[in-house]
Amino acid sequence: MAPPCGDAAAAPELTSLRIPDGAGLPPLPRRGGGGGGNAAEREEEGDKSARKEKAGAQRIAGWGLREYSKIVSKKVETKGRTTYNEVADEICAELKLTLNGQEFDEKNIKRRVNDAFNVLIALRVIAKDKKEIKWVGLSNFRYEKIKKLEEAHKELMTRIKNKKKLLQEIEKQFDDLQNIKFRNQVLQRPAESANGICLPFLLVKASRKARVEIEISEDSKFAGFDFNCAPFTLHDDVSILDGIRRNSIRRAG
Repeated sequence: MAPPCGDAAAAPELTSLRIPDGAGLPPLPRRGGGGGGNAAEREEEGDKSARKEKAGAQRIAGWGLREYSKIVSKKVETKGRTTYNEVADEICAELKLTLNGQEFDEKNIKRRVNDAFNVLIALRVIAKDKKEIKWVGLSNFRYEKIKKLEEAHKELMTRIKNKKKLLQEIEKQFDDLQNIKFRNQVLQRPAESANGICLPFLLVKASRKARVEIEISEDSKFAGFDFNCAPFTLHDDVSILDGIRRNSIRRAG
C-alpha cells in the first residue's frame, strides 16, 4: 500500500530519482493539429492562413468601385438584359486573359461587381427584376428633375422677355393715344366730330389706278376687297399713331 501523502518514508525515493543526461523534454502538442490546442487557437490559425492566401493573390491596380461600375454599366447596356452571374463570370474570364494566368482574388472581384450592381440600381441606371438585370439608361431621376427645372426656367425667361416687349409696345400705344388726344384738344376737334376717325381702324392704301371692288356683309361685320392684282398695303391704327409720333419727334428735332 502506498504511503499517505506527506509521509516521511517517501522522501528518500524522490531524492534518489534522477533524469538521464540523454533524455529530452517531451514535445509540446501542435496547435491546429489532431486534437492539440483549443478551438479558438485553431480558428485563429485558420484566419491567418486565409489572410496569407488572400495577400498572395494579385491586386488589380486602379480598379476601384468607379471602374467596376463603368465596366458593369457598359456590359448591361450592350446586353440589354442579363444576370449578375453572367456579368461577373465574364469579367473574371476577361481578367484571366488580361493577367496571363496570374492569380487574383476571384471572390473579391465578384463582391466588387455586386457592389457596382447595387450602386447602378440605386442610381436607376439599371433595374433588377428577380434574378434578371435590365438596362434603364444613364438618365436618373435627379438628372431628369434638374433638366426639367432648366427647361422650365428657360421657358419662364422667354415668357418674361416677351412680356417686357409687349409692355413696351403697350406703353408706346398709350403715349400715342395721349398724343392724339392732346392734338385733338389743340385743334378743337372732338372725337365725335364728323371729320374724326374712331379707334380702332384699318387703313387700306392702293394705287390710284387700281380698280377696287368691295363687298360688305349685311351685318357689316365682314368686308371683302378685291384689288384686281394691283398692289396694296394695310395700316392699322397702331402703325398710324406710331408714324404720327415719329413725325412729331422729327419735327421737334
